[in-house]
Amino acid sequence: PAGRIGVAAVTAGPGVTNAVTAVKNAQMAESPLLLLGGAAASLQKGRGALQDIPQVPLFRTLCKAALSVRAVRDIVPTLRRAIATAMEGTPGPVFVELPIDVLYPFHVVQKELGGSKIPRGLRGKLVQW
Repeated sequence: PAGRIGVAAVTAGPGVTNAVTAVKNAQMAESPLLLLGGAAASLQKGRGALQDIPQVPLFRTLCKAALSVRAVRDIVPTLRRAIATAMEGTPGPVFVELPIDVLYPFHVVQKELGGSKIPRGLRGKLVQW
């Protein structure tokens, strides 16, 4: 119906890539769609983390916007902007990437990643911060 948006949430990596055909269909049908995709932890991007692929560039050609949330405080503003973008003008899909460390507290992410010790030096200070 008019004035409504479809929403889908998928896991990182294969979940995101498996959504490509559906997103292309939404683009061709001019259907507003908000696709929420999980992602590897921010500190692990580009370092061979499990299911870490360049998701945002993948969706740039299929979506009106492809965004990545970098901090908890940015979740709501990013989602509001994504929904508005999907519905304004010619409707279409928008992709929002949500890294695991933005969605969960540090201790949960640390346990999930298998690390129990905090690294030394600058990296350790950054992780603790």
